[in-house]
Amino acid sequence: MLDVVTMGEVMVQFNACANGPLRHVVYFEKHAAGAEANFAIGMSRLGFKVGFITRVSNDEFGKYILGVLRSEGIDISRVKVDREARSGIYFIQRNYPIPGRSSVIYYRKESAASRLSVDDIDPDYIRKAKLFHLTGITPALSKSCREASFKALDVAYHSDMKISIDTNIRLGLWSREEARETLMPMLKKANIILIEPQDAEILLEKREPKEIAEDLLSMGAEVVVVKLGAEGAFACTEDEEAMKPAFRVPIVDVTGAGDAFAAGFISSLMRGKTLEEALEAGNAAGALAITVKGDFENIPSHEDLEKFLAAQKRKTIILR
Repeated sequence: MLDVVTMGEVMVQFNACANGPLRHVVYFEKHAAGAEANFAIGMSRLGFKVGFITRVSNDEFGKYILGVLRSEGIDISRVKVDREARSGIYFIQRNYPIPGRSSVIYYRKESAASRLSVDDIDPDYIRKAKLFHLTGITPALSKSCREASFKALDVAYHSDMKISIDTNIRLGLWSREEARETLMPMLKKANIILIEPQDAEILLEKREPKEIAEDLLSMGAEVVVVKLGAEGAFACTEDEEAMKPAFRVPIVDVTGAGDAFAAGFISSLMRGKTLEEALEAGNAAGALAITVKGDFENIPSHEDLEKFLAAQKRKTIILR
């Protein structure tokens, strides 16, 4: 029995060891990453059984990706090895041209994962889980990925499973119109929606957190989270709302923070925590993730998450 099933692309990340434009960078750190993979690893570390659906190349990077997923306790029985395609890779350019921000340069066109299709979706496998998670990145990768995403969502929806969707719109992959036409029908099937104001502006033409949440709740969502980056996060249900500020930590690399937040938040809801407690856990996981290079390396275990939160409470008491 699985707790969570998710699907998406896992890429190899080359993270610059120095700040500035890539043309001047000599050394890079190699990591595996991808929104759904980050989430899957986070949920696994937080104590849940996770299954992953994707395609990987038979090249050396594909073998590396499989090794990473396996080492994190992810069930990879539905990961297919594509011998005709290559692995997607991307580069992190740090603190340039805007200090304090990272730029991402992708080389993922025609990657193995972009060839994911409806034939790769096993309904019985998805039905083994309690929750199906998807982001807006996977349906943007290709037409076949879009069809596979809709099929997986339909299976989960008609199986009375919980569905979580993180909008994660990447305009480098598709247009605003394509994103809206694809994601709006998907969001109507979701129980939990995670979104950022810039995505909400594309999908709903709104940026104010409460208005965003109210619109998505009216479409059928049970829980809506508006991720606000350095300001924290706002969450809302029909009966309650909560806002929690972000934790202040040394920032090394912000990529993957949203995926870590999603794992911390959703894992807490699945443990029966309150909305405020779930927001705190999400903010804590996101905060820890940005203190090192790489997307998932510092996503905590449940025990370490509790230690972090306890330490923050002690600091609050001292400051008073």
